[in-house]
Amino acid sequence: MHTFKKCLAVILWILGSSLICSGSSLWGNKIAFTTKSCVWQLNNVIIPPLEELSVCVNLMKKIVTSEWTAFDYKGPGQQHVELGLAGDGGNLKAYLFGEEWKVAYDLQKDTWHTVCLTWSSHTRLFQMIVNKAIFKIHLKETSPRFLAANGTLTLGVSHSFVGGSIDFETGKNFLGDMSLFRMWGEQLSPLQLDAFKCVDGNIMTWRTQDWDYPKCPPIQDDSLKCESSKYKIQMNTSITQNTKSGNTENEIQEIVLHWLKNIFPRKISVHSVFLSNLSAQTGADLTGQNKGKIQGSGKPQIKTQWFDCVVFVSVIPGADVRETVSKIQTLLITSYNYSENVFLITNPDSINILSVAVLPNVTLNPAVTTAAPVLSQTTKSPGSKNITTSVTSTPLRTLATDNICSTTSRLISYRDFGDIFYKVYLNLTMSGSITNPKHTIQEWLHETLGKCKMDVLNLVLKEAPKYITTFQVQTSIPVNVTATERLIFELVTKGYTNATINISVPTGEVKVNHIDPGLCPEEIMLTVYGIYMWPGMTAQSLYDMGCVRGNESATRFCKLNGTTDRAVWDPPDMSKCIRTVDFDDLENITVTADNSADIVNMIEDLLREQTGLNDAQMDIVLEKLSKVTEVGTLTTDLSSSITNIVSDICYITTNPTQVTNKVLSITDLMGDRTVFAGDAHNMTAPSLALQLINPDTSQFHGLTFEVSSLQNDSTPEIFYDENFTEHPNSGTVAFISLPPAIESFFPNNEANPRVQFQFYAQENFFKDPAINMTLNSYVVSASVTNATVSDLEIPVMVTLRHLQTKEDWDSVRCVYWDFNKNNKKGGWNDTGCETVKSNATHTSCSCDHLTHFGVLLDISKTPINPKDEKILTVISYLGSGISSIFLGVTLLTYLAFEKLRRDYPSKILINISVALLGLNMLFLVNSWFASFNSNALCITVAALLHYFFLATFTWMGLGAINMYLALVKVFNSYVPSYMLKFCALGWGLPLLVVGLVLAIDINSYGADLSRALLQDDSTAFCWVKNDVTFYVTVVTFVTLIMVCNICVFAVVLVQIRKMRVNKHASNRKGFLHDLRVVASLTFLLGLTWILAFVAWGPAKTPLLYLFSLLNSLQGFFIFLFYCLMKDNVRKQWRMHLCCGRFRHSEYSDWSRSVTPGAKAKGGQHVSSPSMKSETTSERKISDTSNSGASHDGVFLTRDRKQ
Repeated sequence: MHTFKKCLAVILWILGSSLICSGSSLWGNKIAFTTKSCVWQLNNVIIPPLEELSVCVNLMKKIVTSEWTAFDYKGPGQQHVELGLAGDGGNLKAYLFGEEWKVAYDLQKDTWHTVCLTWSSHTRLFQMIVNKAIFKIHLKETSPRFLAANGTLTLGVSHSFVGGSIDFETGKNFLGDMSLFRMWGEQLSPLQLDAFKCVDGNIMTWRTQDWDYPKCPPIQDDSLKCESSKYKIQMNTSITQNTKSGNTENEIQEIVLHWLKNIFPRKISVHSVFLSNLSAQTGADLTGQNKGKIQGSGKPQIKTQWFDCVVFVSVIPGADVRETVSKIQTLLITSYNYSENVFLITNPDSINILSVAVLPNVTLNPAVTTAAPVLSQTTKSPGSKNITTSVTSTPLRTLATDNICSTTSRLISYRDFGDIFYKVYLNLTMSGSITNPKHTIQEWLHETLGKCKMDVLNLVLKEAPKYITTFQVQTSIPVNVTATERLIFELVTKGYTNATINISVPTGEVKVNHIDPGLCPEEIMLTVYGIYMWPGMTAQSLYDMGCVRGNESATRFCKLNGTTDRAVWDPPDMSKCIRTVDFDDLENITVTADNSADIVNMIEDLLREQTGLNDAQMDIVLEKLSKVTEVGTLTTDLSSSITNIVSDICYITTNPTQVTNKVLSITDLMGDRTVFAGDAHNMTAPSLALQLINPDTSQFHGLTFEVSSLQNDSTPEIFYDENFTEHPNSGTVAFISLPPAIESFFPNNEANPRVQFQFYAQENFFKDPAINMTLNSYVVSASVTNATVSDLEIPVMVTLRHLQTKEDWDSVRCVYWDFNKNNKKGGWNDTGCETVKSNATHTSCSCDHLTHFGVLLDISKTPINPKDEKILTVISYLGSGISSIFLGVTLLTYLAFEKLRRDYPSKILINISVALLGLNMLFLVNSWFASFNSNALCITVAALLHYFFLATFTWMGLGAINMYLALVKVFNSYVPSYMLKFCALGWGLPLLVVGLVLAIDINSYGADLSRALLQDDSTAFCWVKNDVTFYVTVVTFVTLIMVCNICVFAVVLVQIRKMRVNKHASNRKGFLHDLRVVASLTFLLGLTWILAFVAWGPAKTPLLYLFSLLNSLQGFFIFLFYCLMKDNVRKQWRMHLCCGRFRHSEYSDWSRSVTPGAKAKGGQHVSSPSMKSETTSERKISDTSNSGASHDGVFLTRDRKQ
């Protein structure tokens, strides 16, 4: 026992003496750079060749100088600044790889500022974050991939090398206070940096042993408080005990836990303990004379075992880092007597206490199958809480692969805690029976790496001649980086072979990189389900939190992003939680810069559950959004969320006139205040797009913004050009171009100008009840931040696509949205805007100011909506198909039965049927021919369609002339070659017209693009596309025919009326008889086409329905009146087509139904005038009426002799 106590005394003396040189934390201390001779230089820290980094420092300027240096890092022998931060007047200067970037940000004097620099070679992104303001710089692809290693770093002054020695460059010293200089070996996001404000760096920490400062030691400043609740303790500890009372490994664990429990106060609780490198030595594991002093005579009576110990503790509530580190260090350096024969001692030099952002997730997420190569157990000392401990476990040995795993596991050290993720790039070849390559490779990797307790994540496969494969690997914790990289390499290059497949991986085509995904940051979320505080979590871990209301849980998974290799939060799953916030609660929340993002998230959650908003709810939402855009820090993510909300509002609002001005003000202010890196940023949502541009004032040649198309979900596809142009690309949806003169409206101060463009694809959102016009385009706008642009000499050019095809007689107006109209509710105004040109699909405008532009259409002509247009198209095609069938039957009937075509009216009817059948058939197949995209074919089809169209109307006109001659002109006349002349005119005149059109301009025919072409499902139609040709050869021609036919129709009706008056009452027919006469003449003369000329105003749509129905079925009605309802036609059918009792035999009175006539040589004889003619007319009307063909009483009126 005496020997044991003597040895203990020697060990305590040796370890206690080392306290003199032990390092201490600099938390709560600052450097006062008050003289130019004050310099701090990095010492005892080797900076590795980093692929990414983050460095932060707190600065307070005391004296304003023209130039100053905060820190300066240079590689060995380098003269350029590899990494640095400096100031120049009102600018900050950041250095990386010898390049300098200036940021317009002036650090106010006597105020603490936090400045961070972050960089990643993977994203080529260099950032400066100053007091949460973010400035992004995109590096060239040729920029270096690694930071120069093992360089020199100075604080407060720049330095250079002269003759191999360091030389401090006075004259650019920083004169003020500096604190908390730290560096991490990863690129942290702004949110992570904010969460790490009280966390030590993992490359450089804020400790005295890392720095040389010969002339200006650190100064304690009690105002520099920084609270943290999580700490990592690294130390080398020994347990000394009498050999007669040796303890097992598990007993040593219990002793360590008992020691920590007893020395730490109640507010410090142990989270986890990791023991490694446990040695079994006789005597203290010290070198040289120290070991000899303890062992004495060479007869060791005691056993001392040294081990590395990593302890994670939580301090609740969080406390100042400097005070906490000092207290923990004081507690640990005191020896601890566990019993009379067992005591523990920690080497003070080995104690390193770091503030950390997150505690290790010792119990892995059940979703992750990787099991850590540690034994985890819960030990409960009397009166203590459950504490998780971990000790090295024996690797499993299975098959040949496990030999590699077990060999490599010997290299694993617990010193490397946290290095658990790797990125693997490989090219492999695969042969055999393979149906799903990705599944096969996934199974192979899971089988191969899974045996060594590794998980495969985010497998990406690109099929080429070789399979280019990338994936991530999650290994058990803790691991050795180099050993595990080699293990992964060995495992995948072994390949795989079985009876069906063979996988081969060449050793030269495998690359394994260790990646540090960082942490999912701590985040406080204010949601409609309550306030949730998500702690910082390691990648691939799930956090479960009880719902604020209800007995269920909300969960959130921290995943490893397969593209960025960073730890990112998935959206939380709160589906089982009960909502705690509604619109009334939202109204009572005060919007601040800190909770702006939470307010926006709450609004998104509320809108997700709403199908509509009443006026009060809409006012609350718009008020909160307005406040967010005023006071919030508008990051690109936050602005994108607001953009999506505005898009939703445009769809769900039921009273747009009340909210249009408010919404436009919100989007305008959001565009002005959004913070983004680079020269441009855009945000799109369904029916909404914003393009933000920070123009280069030194080379400003104008700006052009264009919306090329809308995707299936109505999201616009946009682009911009840094030039002014007057003419957009063909087919553009919206186009606006700003002239170079806009530059004169840019701010004169040093502030960067900003131009923003906006596009709205919800025309119903812009309603002006004060005008009798409708918006016939989407809305596009442009503005310059903090400037009112007006009275431009060179106007702004705007081109907008019509929502509805503009007819030539339609009137359009170029207008802008006037916020002051309609009692400040907004409305359309055309002041300062002129219509440059307008065609069927687009209107171009020029305006002398900037605002929201649109094109109005006169709605007195009542446009057809797309739904009605589709219905009308279906009616036209169905009617034409039906008419074609019955016209064919009519032609077959009259051509087959010679007795039906003996008179001229029947022959005219045959010609009308042929022309109308050709018109219908070509109409039905027109779009099919147009789909071949052959210009020659389309011109041919259009010319034929035009010909049959004109022929149809020509023969209808000739029928009217024949009717006039037969019924009204009462005199004997001889017309030589009567029918031959009719045929020459009926078929020759249309041929002449079409021939002239082809001779003058063959391109008058082609694919006509109607309004349907603007829709996604549109098809071309071959027709007359030249406006002049259309109006001369179609409209004018049809108008003349219609005027002639209407006149004849009126005269015939008057004549019939006279004949009825002269008849005896007993012989008069009834009302139905007269109605059939009028109906048959209406269809035969084509009078239903008149509906196209009177379809105006509110009655336009109903009249067009009637027009389409009657005209597409014209062939059917001809069959109805001139075949089905005609008695002599039915008799011919019965005589020739029926049998049995339905068959009709010829009878003698056939001549009473069809006027007999003798053929004259080459001419026509019209009966003598006088009362006899009139009597004959009356008789024919009566006879044909009795036969059931009332229309023949007019159309086949006079006896014809040939």
